[in-house]
Amino acid sequence: MNLLKVKKNGFSIIELIIAGSISLTAIGVGYSLLQIALKGNKIDETQMGLNGRINDTLDFILDEVKASKRIIENESEINNIDNNCTSPNQGEFIFGIRLPDQALARSDYAPEGDLFNLNQIECPIVYSLRPSLNNEKSPYTLIRYGPQYNESGYYISPSYLEFQETVLLDGITASSKYKKIVCPNNWGEIKTIKGISFCIDKFNKAIEIQIEAVDSQKNVQRNELRSIASIGGFSSIQDETQINIIPRNSDNFSNSPICSGGNCCWIGICLKSNKVTYLIDNSYYMNEDFLHQNGIINSGNWQPVNNPELISPFINGKSLFEYVIDTLKQHINKLPNANGLTNEEKIYIQIIANNGSSIYLFDNGPQELTSENKIAAISFLNSLNSEQLTAINPWNDICSSLESEDVGQFIISSAWKPDIDSASNRQTCVGLNEGNFSDIVENYNQFTRSKSAIGALVIDSISLFHNYCESSKNAFNTKWLGSISKGPESYCVHIK
Repeated sequence: MNLLKVKKNGFSIIELIIAGSISLTAIGVGYSLLQIALKGNKIDETQMGLNGRINDTLDFILDEVKASKRIIENESEINNIDNNCTSPNQGEFIFGIRLPDQALARSDYAPEGDLFNLNQIECPIVYSLRPSLNNEKSPYTLIRYGPQYNESGYYISPSYLEFQETVLLDGITASSKYKKIVCPNNWGEIKTIKGISFCIDKFNKAIEIQIEAVDSQKNVQRNELRSIASIGGFSSIQDETQINIIPRNSDNFSNSPICSGGNCCWIGICLKSNKVTYLIDNSYYMNEDFLHQNGIINSGNWQPVNNPELISPFINGKSLFEYVIDTLKQHINKLPNANGLTNEEKIYIQIIANNGSSIYLFDNGPQELTSENKIAAISFLNSLNSEQLTAINPWNDICSSLESEDVGQFIISSAWKPDIDSASNRQTCVGLNEGNFSDIVENYNQFTRSKSAIGALVIDSISLFHNYCESSKNAFNTKWLGSISKGPESYCVHIK
């Protein structure tokens, strides 16, 4: 009898256990590799994002440098431009950027392209570094404090009152132990503030800047990613420190003070003496709320305009009074300090505000322009207002300046006319009362003062909005400013 053996196919328990272990191991290895790949991609993505944020910040800074007049290295210079100009309270000053006058909208440009309305950006942009806040990446954050801008790239807040802080980049490193940029020869020394290093050329027009930042990450060696980048560029805007604004006949004045880039000028009038007195009209006629009669010059003569009949004139986006005050503060800041100068090089100034009566910067007459007196002059200008509805009355101040050895140049600015103009004014001046005021001034200058050691008094005039340099070019048919500035070295300029 034959027995049949039945053979069964399959896996034993041991084989199944071994196969399962191999499968689990393969799955585990694959999962680990996938995790490593995903983590590597995340690190690469974070690193690229950090690199991009640094480069975007550098590009933004460089764009503002290109559109600037100059780069400011010292924080003290920010306040010297205007007492209202400040840096953020919390943070370490990096550098500042001084912007030129700006067209704030497309409408500021005339369709023909030859006319435009410029607004003065009152204070510089300030870049500073402060400790990061809770919602920012540690340890430090780069802050920009300055005018805001719209999506078209126009600055929209020229007034310092509307300046805001903007976070440019957080996560800037606290350590300065990284390889620094190499600055060009003849530039200033490299400055390092935490993770930011930079150097500026001697003209304050170009910069090389470097930033190092970190991004903390979990499960990453040393728990952070680092990135460093640098960029360089220069201002493409020429300014008064680069061009020479000197009148053709300025060589005739040996005592002319020198500012950076040339002679010192204010609203079209350059200084021809180191002893100068400024008289500014601070009456209500300079106030933005006072409406002036509108008109145009047609064939050399003034004609009224009825639509609108009355207007509040602005120059560079400012009222007449604000324009005079701001430009005079900038002008005085540029004048050389007396400290370290010889007696022949020192400047002596006086500022008189007149709204029918006079207020003087210095009660004892013109003073040497030291650093302290420059600050006093800026504070004096900041304290003025244009609220008194009384016309300018400059005659006594002009007369006293004619006889003063401390005044070599007298500059008067006004947008209105005195109640009694120079043509009919017959008050006594320099001991004379024959003829009208302007004739007395001219005769005394020509026959008396010009023959003395101090020489003739230069009287320059700045006529704002209305043209009082020529009688045919204003609504009142008077040339009172032109009359007192008719000497051979004197000028009357019209600013509108």
